[in-house]
This record gives sequence, structure tokens and C-alpha cells, in this order.
Amino acid sequence: MSDESYFPSTRQEALALLYVQSQDLAGKSPEDLADMYADAYSRLRARFKAMREEQRGAN
Repeated sequence: MSDESYFPSTRQEALALLYVQSQDLAGKSPEDLADMYADAYSRLRARFKAMREEQRGAN
């Protein structure tokens, strides 16, 4: 077994995992899950980046 951890290490990873887990996964393939996670992760990263930029602009 590798030393690789499968627990989310960032808030974006954790939220993406929670998002996918909260969806109706009946009939979803592993590929569907990977796509759902990647999409959620990408959207979360973009949102957190926008939030940081908004905070910089407000200061």
C-alpha cells in the first residue's frame, strides 16, 4: 500500500467530495463520479479565487 492519503487535504477537495456525496449517485459510473468531482472542484477553486480577489478589492 502506498503512503498516499485519500482524505481531502484542502477545503476545495473536502467540499467537492461532500458535494458529490450529496448527489443522487444511483446508476452513476466511476467515470461519472470523476467528472462530477472534477467539475465541483474546478468550480470551487474558481469561487475561492474570486472571493480572495473580492477581499483584496475591498481592502
